[in-house]
Parts: sequence; structure tokens; C-alpha cells
Amino acid sequence: MAIAQQVGVHTVWGQVLLYIAPVVSVVSGAAIYELKQWVDWYKERSAVKKSRRTLEAQLQDPNTSEGHKEKIRRLLEELDHVVAKAAVDRVKSLKR
Repeated sequence: MAIAQQVGVHTVWGQVLLYIAPVVSVVSGAAIYELKQWVDWYKERSAVKKSRRTLEAQLQDPNTSEGHKEKIRRLLEELDHVVAKAAVDRVKSLKR
């Protein structure tokens, strides 16, 4: 709006700038929101991969006892369940 005032709000360019400013604001806000959603999704995916890698490395460790390996297998199953539930929740949120 300040640029429109500098150009002159009674000129054609001033009117264009005056009316386009809210559109630019809404579009940039939507773009920032989408970028934030993508970054959150990427961080979530990265954390899941890192957790899975850690658990699988512990599972392959010959020094890990069978009792502990069973706990690790349960944790991997739980991780799979959480990932699947998050994916389903994400799809359900798209339907709204």
C-alpha cells in the first residue's frame, strides 16, 4: 500500500497496486503455510528413518540379548503402526 501511495492512489498503477496488495498477502501466506507443512512432513519422515535405522542396527548387533531383541522388534512394530496411523490421519485431513 505504501508503494501505491508513492505512485499515487488515483493513478492506474496506484489502483492496481492498491488492489493487488491483499492478493499478494494471501498468496504469500498460503505459500509459507504449505512450505511449513512440507518441512514438518520432511522432518517427521527423517526422524522415522533415523529411528528405524537405529533399531535395526541394534537388532543386528551380536551383543544384544534375545530378550532385548524382542523388545526392539516390538518397538519396530509400534513404529510401523504409528507411521501408518499418521499416514491415514493425513489422508483423512485432506477429505475435510
